[in-house]
Amino acid sequence: MTQSLQEIFKLEDDNQFGKAFEKYSDLYSKSQSNYEVWKHFYFFLWTTIEDAPSSFQDKINLRHLLQNLFDEGKQNFSDKADFNFIAGYTVSIFPYEYGDYEDLEEEGNQMLLKATQLDPDNVIYKMVFQGNLTMTDKEKYRQLEIKAAPKVLETFEGNGALKKYFKQVLYRLDKKAHR
Repeated sequence: MTQSLQEIFKLEDDNQFGKAFEKYSDLYSKSQSNYEVWKHFYFFLWTTIEDAPSSFQDKINLRHLLQNLFDEGKQNFSDKADFNFIAGYTVSIFPYEYGDYEDLEEEGNQMLLKATQLDPDNVIYKMVFQGNLTMTDKEKYRQLEIKAAPKVLETFEGNGALKKYFKQVLYRLDKKAHR
């Protein structure tokens, strides 16, 4: 299974959306209960909202498929902190892609909170949840950014859309801070 995901990550990195989608669909149909497969397939679909041509999105009925995978994830993995983090993050960024904007934005925020409750030692979850609050303590948030930086690099090391995306958006130290 790991080999199959690695092959798909290469396709993702090469923006071969159609081939990556076919391989994900095949792998997911054989292993719907495998969280790692669900997570990467779901995130691939989420990133295609911005990255893939609209003709590809229309061909696979992207928004419908994304909503279905989100619902399947909630049904199968809602007890996992990582699920609540990934799904909560994606829904809080683009709630209008899933249905009722206000309800889903709140659901995304609740999922981020649940991730921090399920794994209270995870500084990445804490940072993202804190950053999502409308009235956040800027100093507290900055301290979380600094504390989370090495964990972000460690957690999101490797290939594939999910790892590259989160490494890019969650690693918030500038290069001067390392010297």
